[in-house]
Amino acid sequence: MTTTTHPERLDRLQAEPRARALKLYADAETHGLGIFIVSGLRTFPEQAGLYAQGRSKPGKIVTNAKPGQSYHNFGLAFDFAVMKNGSLVWDPGHPDWKAFVRMGKKSGFSWGGDWTSFKDYPHLQWADAPGLATLRGDFPQGWLGEPSSQWRSRDRLPLKRWHKDGRRRLVSRLQGRLLIQTDGYFGEDTEKAVRRWQRTHDESGAQVRAGTGLPVTGSVDDATWSSVHRSPRMSSGWLKPRQIAAAINASTPDVIDNWPPIEQALVEAGMESAATMVAAVSTVVVEVGTRFRPISEFGDRAYFTRMYEGRSDLGNVEPGDGARFHGRGYIQLTGRANYRAYGQRLGLALENKPELALEPEVAARVLAEYFKQRGVDTKARAGDWEGVRRAVNGGLNGWPTFERAVKALLVADRS
Repeated sequence: MTTTTHPERLDRLQAEPRARALKLYADAETHGLGIFIVSGLRTFPEQAGLYAQGRSKPGKIVTNAKPGQSYHNFGLAFDFAVMKNGSLVWDPGHPDWKAFVRMGKKSGFSWGGDWTSFKDYPHLQWADAPGLATLRGDFPQGWLGEPSSQWRSRDRLPLKRWHKDGRRRLVSRLQGRLLIQTDGYFGEDTEKAVRRWQRTHDESGAQVRAGTGLPVTGSVDDATWSSVHRSPRMSSGWLKPRQIAAAINASTPDVIDNWPPIEQALVEAGMESAATMVAAVSTVVVEVGTRFRPISEFGDRAYFTRMYEGRSDLGNVEPGDGARFHGRGYIQLTGRANYRAYGQRLGLALENKPELALEPEVAARVLAEYFKQRGVDTKARAGDWEGVRRAVNGGLNGWPTFERAVKALLVADRS
């Protein structure tokens, strides 16, 4: 029985396909699709070994591509299979397979099952990739991955990927302001945090509607550096993402991606007590699980229509509202009226673009506003954990999970 789906095999793709592929994988998981990553980057020697199978080596022929003749060799393709109940499914006619292919095409990939000369059903390839001849000219030895050993000390702006602290400790100072792990290395986590900041902040450091902030480059120029340091936001001084992940048995990368915007939203809403941080993490664990990221409510259009269509108490008064305004985020914002109300409070176009509620920065601000409206901060600081749960949920649904998370986080905070 298969127990791991190997998303790490996507890590060595080129930057843009890698980011899209990792998001595609996460989105598939959110929609209940089990996707097994068979392979990503293949080096020339690996391709040569694969080509030899069934020819000069035992086994069946599995590829007709020699080194340099596959987009895998240039970090621009990956192979996948569907996983159901711990077993791999190789049937391209399976509903989950079809669903993932549709998602892949929307994410910027082309599918080998659409090829006319031959079919490669497990294959997704970056649709904007140049021709193989061009790639062989640009990368005579194939794509070797980003040179992670080539860290360069940097004592002036701009800062970007593969820079590390010099005498002035610029990277560490940046990380401290972004509320992420301070290790002095500008790696993938730091780049993601910079992009998050740029999407939602202007040059003065003020928070703005997602997509209207600074140019989203992932590198730190004078404007981004000034924005980060002008912002009144300060760290709550609470647990770091890796400590949180360990306490609640969650995926560390998911917590690294999702906790900073939640902490930011709570701090900016004036709810920066350690107790409220405990309440927030515990609430997220109950609502979305230890994957610790915004999710869409489980179900399909038929289910959402059956549950929510025509619900005037949710403001669903137009045809299609039931499916359009189904639950999304950390706390499952549901119904046209709620999307409208929170959009107005936060200055976001949630009613027009309900899918925004799945962006970590937006979902975090919705969570903070929800806490503020229900007095969660006061209850948490008083240690009234049942009161916190009732304020969020209206009852004690999920209480055992919530209580376990609270206890573990309080222990971690004291240690």
